[in-house]
Amino acid sequence: MTLKSAASQNKIASKERVSYFLIAPLYVTLFHINDFISQIFYNTLQIKNDIMRKSIFTLCLLGLFALCTTNTSQAQIHFGFDVSGGFPLNEFQAQNPNTGVGINLNAFFPFAPQVPVYIGLDLGFMGNGSRTNTITENLILRDGLGNTIVNFPILFDVQTRNNIFNGHVILRTKIPLPLVQPYFEGLVGFKSFSTRVSLTDVRAGDGIGNNIFNINYDQLRQNSQVNTTVLSSTALSYGFGAGFHIMFGGGQFGLNLGARYLLGGTAQYYTREDINEWTATFDTSSLTTNPDNAQAQLNNGGNPRNSRTDMLVANIGIVIKL
Repeated sequence: MTLKSAASQNKIASKERVSYFLIAPLYVTLFHINDFISQIFYNTLQIKNDIMRKSIFTLCLLGLFALCTTNTSQAQIHFGFDVSGGFPLNEFQAQNPNTGVGINLNAFFPFAPQVPVYIGLDLGFMGNGSRTNTITENLILRDGLGNTIVNFPILFDVQTRNNIFNGHVILRTKIPLPLVQPYFEGLVGFKSFSTRVSLTDVRAGDGIGNNIFNINYDQLRQNSQVNTTVLSSTALSYGFGAGFHIMFGGGQFGLNLGARYLLGGTAQYYTREDINEWTATFDTSSLTTNPDNAQAQLNNGGNPRNSRTDMLVANIGIVIKL
């Protein structure tokens, strides 16, 4: 190594040390005035939650820190697929203690080729309780004198499902290290709660029914009035998250581990315990005149719950860079 190249490397190293010495005090100073600035700025926006004020401002600081300390690696578009678990918090937990399980799909796009700050879209679907109930109704055929000729059962499978669909726009900053890449993000979007009841199967309890009537059970299932969305309610969702990517294959794909704290507005919903008490009744008398129809009545017995919808969501999945 020549003296000139050694001197050049020492000069570069010296500049890097000076850069970090300048950045670290700046970051610490900004962090300590977090309360002062966030109090003024976010009170204007009427964001009253103290945790949210501090977390959003800290996210901005981390973005600045990532920008100042980043290397010259190319920021890339990346896609993700996650399995998620949703844990209700606060008054939502008091009303609904059940954990939801679902999936998330997301895509992130960098603001600039060498800027590790991304704008993203995340869509998720989560189940929050389901129940399938088999109901037996008897179809009775009588003669003109009122005597029973035949009596056979028809089985109706009724499924009730609670679902949560959510979508968020995400601002994410990531520290682009070679192997483990921490990230921090802020989210805003919605949570949509729905409860749907559907007739999943209709069948004769024994073979005799099909021999007496030409009953189209598929058509009967489609015509049943029990297929309905009982409840649909949407609430604002916003919060912050953090996690890290463990990259493989030269940084082109990896494992995602993350968690999100999502505050939620007020919504109506049913819980797993609520739908366990639901029943349905079927009037099969019309089958003697119209084999493709059966009148149905859903007995859901009870009003939906009503509360804020705060959640902690844990994600594990894969990330792929383009």
